[in-house]
Amino acid sequence: MGVDPILIGFGFPGEAKVSVNMGIFARALFGLAAAACLPAMGCAKGSSQSLPSGSRMEAVECSGKEVTLIDVNEDGRADIEHFGRNGRRFCSKVDLNFDGKIDVERFYEADGEQVAHERHDFDFDGRIDQLSFYEDGRLTRKELDTNFDHAIDTWLWCGDGWVSRSERDRRSNGRPDVWEVYDQGLIVEASYDDNNDDRPEKWDVFRGGKLVLTKYDDNGDGVPDRTDEMPLQSMGPADDALRCERVEGAEIATAQPKKPVAQGSQGVSQGGP
Repeated sequence: MGVDPILIGFGFPGEAKVSVNMGIFARALFGLAAAACLPAMGCAKGSSQSLPSGSRMEAVECSGKEVTLIDVNEDGRADIEHFGRNGRRFCSKVDLNFDGKIDVERFYEADGEQVAHERHDFDFDGRIDQLSFYEDGRLTRKELDTNFDHAIDTWLWCGDGWVSRSERDRRSNGRPDVWEVYDQGLIVEASYDDNNDDRPEKWDVFRGGKLVLTKYDDNGDGVPDRTDEMPLQSMGPADDALRCERVEGAEIATAQPKKPVAQGSQGVSQGGP
């Protein structure tokens, strides 16, 4: 099936990106039919992945008594698993690269359709690298592990599709030491805690995405004491506006058979023809 690889990326500067061929998963979106559980079919892959340290998400396990398994590549092992509770879909698990490890976990709102939050493993090491949060179908917040050490180091907030503010942990000690404010995705101000006292001592001010001046608190009273303006010739190019976007290819987690699976049962669907 001639489908170009889809780039799955964080959408934030400095974050790793992974290219995955999603063509075979597209087959799971169409022509699915419920089938009996196959003896050779690998079933649920166990408990949910553990949350990285620094995450502000409540730990919830992706599980349920109503289970639908889908074998996308027809290797006798489930690649997509849907879990239901009380007659509605509660969450889904997806193995993107067929290595038997969960790469995406998606949790749904009470209607079983609207996405509430997602967990992603981008480097396929079995550990969560990004958590995404939604309200009314809109991405509102992200938590990122940008250096793959199983600890959240970047927190993003979104508004109208753009990054509105962020916090970053440069020292990997679990505490933010950079706070950034954005307007329509363009950075406006960045404040820095350089002496590890949980308070900023330096502020960078931006206009049109360009650094124009830096303010310093020299006596530690929380108020800037001096300002250095950036010479026009030293400003350099403007930073790009940062968008808050849903991970491309995430729609594969909604693949499910046309026939419902009865409560308390397990079903298996093969990938489409």
